[in-house]
Amino acid sequence: METEINIVEILKDKPANTKLYSPLFSEVFFSHVSGGYIAVEHHGGTSLFLSSGRFYDYDGSEPLLFPSKEMRDWSKFAWKKGDVLVNKDGDVHIIFERFVDGTYCSFVGKYYLWKENNDTEQFYEKERLLTSDFNKANKEEAQTYINTIEEKLGSKLNRETLEIEKTQPEFKDGDIAFADYGNRQDVFIVSDKTDLSEGYSSFISLDLSSLTLSMGCRISFFKKDLCKLRLATDSEKKQLFDALEKEGKAWDAEKKQIVDLKPKVELKPFDKVLIRDINAERWKASFFSYKEESHYVSIEGRCWRQCIPYEGNEHLLGTTEDVEG
Repeated sequence: METEINIVEILKDKPANTKLYSPLFSEVFFSHVSGGYIAVEHHGGTSLFLSSGRFYDYDGSEPLLFPSKEMRDWSKFAWKKGDVLVNKDGDVHIIFERFVDGTYCSFVGKYYLWKENNDTEQFYEKERLLTSDFNKANKEEAQTYINTIEEKLGSKLNRETLEIEKTQPEFKDGDIAFADYGNRQDVFIVSDKTDLSEGYSSFISLDLSSLTLSMGCRISFFKKDLCKLRLATDSEKKQLFDALEKEGKAWDAEKKQIVDLKPKVELKPFDKVLIRDINAERWKASFFSYKEESHYVSIEGRCWRQCIPYEGNEHLLGTTEDVEG
């Protein structure tokens, strides 16, 4: 047996003058609820109805109070902003926002999702639909739908505003991030999370406006202070790496630490060198002459693909070992 709807509970939070309908008086306007009765106003004055919608003092009568002449389903009139609705076939879900007009025959909803056989899918951010085609979804069904649209939109849904709230990303140690303060933008290497307020600490950061590099000093980037926080783009990372290189440093992503760059060697004529063409060859000793675009020329006039200083690499002479670093 169908549970009788308590119309008092539905109307008690509705604003005064909400338009309703009664076959007795045609259009009526909600006034207030008191003592379990519903007071409505109409052209003939004020009348009372029971919580069942029956006329006052006639509890054996048929219900005579409805949302409108065209739409008489109180369970649908009770829909609230943020309720998840499902159509009769069970393949369309949408979030109720508001009724279109005082007939309550159609409504505006957000995040329309149609799925057929868990395969074909259509998604629209806003739709106008017929009230008669939908009912309120159960909790489990509603949560599955919410999870689906949050995954699709990549953020959390605020059920009160029906807006998607962009969540700040979570970074891990070694990630290179971009922080926008509005008047200043920084690129930084994440060290760890901050303790006192939600955010991240860093010992290496670059102010993109002044290209000022900070190393060794802990700087905190708190989410509440930022307009934007995201992973750095390749071009932003390059600016940080270029700044480190000017200081003779580099970021070792595998070790997650700053390392010293080996100084660039500029060979001069008659410098002692080790030479070879391919990795399988043994290193030979020679003297450097000059460099062409794709190879090195030794003092004997021969061309080689690989040429390194002899000093510091003496142990490689006569071996096929590779240069370290």
